[in-house]
Amino acid sequence: MAFIVRNKNLGVVSLLLCFAFLLVAAGSVRAQTDIPDLGLDELSAPSVELIPSSGGTLGSFASITAKTANIDDNFASFDWYLDDQPMLTQSGKAKTSFSFTTTKPFHTVRLSIIEDGKKIAENAVSVSSFNVSLVWRTNTFVPADYEGKALPIVGSTITLTAFPDIKGESPDNLLYTWSVDAESRVRNVLGEQEFSFTVMKNVSAVFVSVEVSTLNQSSTASKAVSISLAKPQVLLSSVTPLFLFPGEKIDLMAQPYYFNIANATDLLYEWSFGGKSTLGIPPDPNALTLAIPSDSGTGSQMLGVSAENRRTPGETGRTSLEINIL
Repeated sequence: MAFIVRNKNLGVVSLLLCFAFLLVAAGSVRAQTDIPDLGLDELSAPSVELIPSSGGTLGSFASITAKTANIDDNFASFDWYLDDQPMLTQSGKAKTSFSFTTTKPFHTVRLSIIEDGKKIAENAVSVSSFNVSLVWRTNTFVPADYEGKALPIVGSTITLTAFPDIKGESPDNLLYTWSVDAESRVRNVLGEQEFSFTVMKNVSAVFVSVEVSTLNQSSTASKAVSISLAKPQVLLSSVTPLFLFPGEKIDLMAQPYYFNIANATDLLYEWSFGGKSTLGIPPDPNALTLAIPSDSGTGSQMLGVSAENRRTPGETGRTSLEINIL
């Protein structure tokens, strides 16, 4: 009998436990259904990212675009500041972009986004202006004592070096884009501070440009230069008419400029005096000792010299000089 009573008590306890469990489960279900269905975006705070498009050199055009998250751009007010000065004309609802002309090396652009009279997001970005200069050289021949600059011709190689000026940035950590006559040759190559190309077209000038930018391309600067092409030239050591007496001698030297050669002796020289061919003095074919015959009459004769690249037919220069015999 006692055994039966105990079983009944256990049955009552079990029923009570099951009932309590059902109550808890029902409450849990009700609690879960009372929670609103919120997406991840709705749970994130409003934010804004500022994306500058360009800095460039002083006086260049710079623009900044605002990229928002969890903000209604059409309802919120975008208040722009340039170096802490409010830019009222470019501020207002849906004003997600801002532009200005740089006047100093570094500017600070700040954006405050206002909604219902409260600031809900803010960010700032610096816009840096920097310069880049270009120098160039070519491999054409000039005399050792020539104080001028060698000029390129068709077939010569031109080498340019860019010298960017941006605070805190090494030239090796910048991206370089080089173009020749608006044709891109090198695009966004890291550390490509020097650029070389060979002139293939017979034109009067070539137009070379470089664009330099930081790795994140937040600041860019560009420079362009027009490089005039020359023609091979030969100049004589005397450039003014000479006055000589019969029997007199004079030493002359022909100096080549802007040929695609390594030495002056790499050229084939042809001398003429009074319409007749004459030879230079070995081993320097560009040197000539002009001897006026003792029986020469008075008058003037033309001394001429031409030089041609032995390896490149047609690469020729020539000049002449008036000789007056007294």
